[in-house]
Amino acid sequence: MHGQIRTTHGAAKPTLRPPGPSLIELTRIAASDLRNLAYTLLPEVSRRYGDVVNLPIPAAGPRMTLISHPDHLEQVLIRKHENYRKHESSRELAFDEPTPFGLLEGEEWRRMRRLLSPHFRASGLADAGPGMLSAITDRVGAWTTHVEDDRPAALHEELGLVVLDGLLRSMFSSAWPSERLTRCVAATRDYDRYMLARVSMDALPFFLPRPFRKRGAAAKRFLYAQADQMIAQRRRDGPRERTDLLDALLKAPFPGSAEDQYARLRSELVSLMLGAASTTTSAVGWAVALLFGDTEALARARAEVDALGGEPLAYRHLAELPYVQCCFDEGQRIQSWVPINRRIAIQDDEIGGYAIPAGSHILFSPYGIHRDGRFWKDPEEFRPSRFQVDTVNQSAFLPFSIGPRKCMGYRMANATAVLTLASILQRYELRLPPNWRPRHHFSRAMQAPAGSSMLLTRRVA
Repeated sequence: MHGQIRTTHGAAKPTLRPPGPSLIELTRIAASDLRNLAYTLLPEVSRRYGDVVNLPIPAAGPRMTLISHPDHLEQVLIRKHENYRKHESSRELAFDEPTPFGLLEGEEWRRMRRLLSPHFRASGLADAGPGMLSAITDRVGAWTTHVEDDRPAALHEELGLVVLDGLLRSMFSSAWPSERLTRCVAATRDYDRYMLARVSMDALPFFLPRPFRKRGAAAKRFLYAQADQMIAQRRRDGPRERTDLLDALLKAPFPGSAEDQYARLRSELVSLMLGAASTTTSAVGWAVALLFGDTEALARARAEVDALGGEPLAYRHLAELPYVQCCFDEGQRIQSWVPINRRIAIQDDEIGGYAIPAGSHILFSPYGIHRDGRFWKDPEEFRPSRFQVDTVNQSAFLPFSIGPRKCMGYRMANATAVLTLASILQRYELRLPPNWRPRHHFSRAMQAPAGSSMLLTRRVA
């Protein structure tokens, strides 16, 4: 579904400012749904004013422009990506540490991508597969304690253990005890909440208190201490026979003094662990909640897993689980992990016939695009089969972004998610609270669906 571009004008000249609300009208739109403001404001503005909209935000430089069509996203994220850089507020995610790979630009970003990308290619992940699977098998198998005790399991915490353990074993050749993993999952949650607050409040005066500051700082100390331990242990033990991601980081030629190089190494390690673990945990949580709430989709996914014949899961089984992959994709579409993305125009440009002066802020809402009926049939429905039977505009599907800056870890996230879902489907029946539906919550945007817990029973063959 390509989708006709929405405008509120006829043919536009590149010198024109895009249409849009006044500041008063924007405030009224925002006030109509304060609870879900981060998710619903931009889609509603686009619905009223078109696919290229001027937002009257005084602190946004020359102009703040909302774009809401895949054709315009392709211009910003693919065709002219060098002209649209990440906003400086994203550097708040580094929390006063050296800027890690995911937030870099230009030649330094390209150099780091060349260094790390072999570990995220299909061949590299196949080598890492046994470590990932052993973690998934162990952690999902440990859920039997909830069955025996007949007590609910917290979805986010349990999936966090699965995902983090899989990441550590597969990419860093590290197996941690359960207590250390549990503390790390909790610290990651606190760190994420504080990072979200820092980024979202970047434009506000510095003297305003940032939520979760103390807990975020404590979480940072704990997580960086874990990185220190991992680095020290590897330096004592030496590189692995199969070079892993930590070996690659230890060999990276970071600039500066020895102290600067170590600070950058540590920042890269924490960023890679947190970025992969947080996003994947959240996405799998939404997929589980939505799948087990849909009888028809659940039956089809379970039949696909049963067709494996009950044998232990292996990395090669990914190719035999296309519908389970669709369930994960559909969960990501509905979840829309990041409600708002932002870029800065380096040079003057034109989008959709409207002028974009250098320094302009460009906003887009994955949440809104994922729910736009021009690109998705019945967008509010959980319908995994859409990825098999509909013509999907790939530039309207943004869980990992698109273009050269597309998340390098997308293959690993997909593999972890599909094998985790398959392992759960093999072993358990899962019941969510009556009449419960997953919902978004801005302060938990980087986590599993708000309010989620589950009751488990062993699956009867």
